[in-house]
This record gives sequence, structure tokens and C-alpha cells, in this order.
Amino acid sequence: MISENELRKISILEGLTSEELGRIGGALQVRKVQRGSFILYAEDPGPSLMFIASGEVKITLLSDDGKEVVLALMQSGDFFGEIALLTGRNRSANVVAASDCELYVLSESEFETQLRENSGFALAMLKALAERLRAATAKIGHLALYDVYERVAKTLITLATPVEIDGKTVPVIEKRPTHQELAAMVGTSREMVTRALKGLEEDEFIRVDGKRLEILRQKLVR
Repeated sequence: MISENELRKISILEGLTSEELGRIGGALQVRKVQRGSFILYAEDPGPSLMFIASGEVKITLLSDDGKEVVLALMQSGDFFGEIALLTGRNRSANVVAASDCELYVLSESEFETQLRENSGFALAMLKALAERLRAATAKIGHLALYDVYERVAKTLITLATPVEIDGKTVPVIEKRPTHQELAAMVGTSREMVTRALKGLEEDEFIRVDGKRLEILRQKLVR
């Protein structure tokens, strides 16, 4: 059984009571995956929900010409696989381990049991799905309304985590995606992303130090 302290590191579970966590902790299985491995394949059956205990995964699709399109990057504390479970349809995307990962797996039958009998989990799932829908709607708007420069900036903001630096809260990406990964997320070429990042740095919108990236302000001035 997975401990309460470990379960509270999963964002969707952190607000649950000890009793509610106990119900879930006893139903989970642990799965370890090596970097580069496919965890899920698009169009496969979807019999489980997965929480990321440690590591990072990529949610991807293949374009018609065989190129990988990165839909999202997920890290420790995130979860995936809920769409197939809730719709009863096959997986909608590939999930690939971007690093060595440890996952907590909730089977389809246990997922349904938790939704019926664990009200705290059911409410947390509804809230998480609403947040994801809101983020997806915003992303669609960004893709439709902004040019590459602005789209890259918006994407960086969504990937950043607030960090206290010299008494100020600064959005930071400790391990920024590669130019190719950003290009796949934004829907453009690697060369265009490289130009956009250079422009954002020259405009003092971002500061880049190796893989670390700081966002210096929230709005673009063009």
C-alpha cells in the first residue's frame, strides 16, 4: 500500500482526507518505466489511470508525415489516461517516458469504484478535468490568434513554475524543452522556435542559462 505522504505529492490527491487517500492507496499498483519507453500507445484500449510518482512523460501524436507532435509534457504529481476511461474509447495519444519513471496505476474497475464510493476523489477529478478543459480552450485560442513569437512566449509561461528569487516570485523552467520539443508543442519548425527564443531574449522577456529559463515579465511589448 502506498503511503499517505507519497500520495499527497500527486496534485489531484493532495486535498483528500486520510480516509479517502487510504481507499486509493490500497487500490494502486506501482509500475516502473525506463526512459524512452512507450507507456501507452494511441488507439490502444484504455484500462487504467496513471499518476506520475517520479519522472517526466511526453504526450505525443504522429503527424501524417511521421513527425512527432508533442501535445504536453507531464512531471511528477501529474496524471494521465482519464479520457479513455471516462469515454470507454481507445487511447487518444501516445505517452512516452521522457525520463525513468515510477507510476501509480489505478485499474478501470478500481477507478469506477473510487468514483462511486470516494466522493473526495470524484470531486477532485471533476475539478482537474475542468482545469484541463480551460487550458485546452486557451491553447486553441493562442494557436488561432498569436504568431509564432507570441505562441512560444505563451507556451513558456504555461510550462513555468513560480519560484521565489530575491523576494520576488519569478516563473522559472528548470529544465526547458528542446527547440524541437517546443516546435512540436507550438506547431511550427525548430528554426522558427530558435528565432522566437532569440527575439524573446533580446526583448528581455526571458533569461536563458543553459537548460534553465526565467520569464522576466508576463506581457509582450511588440
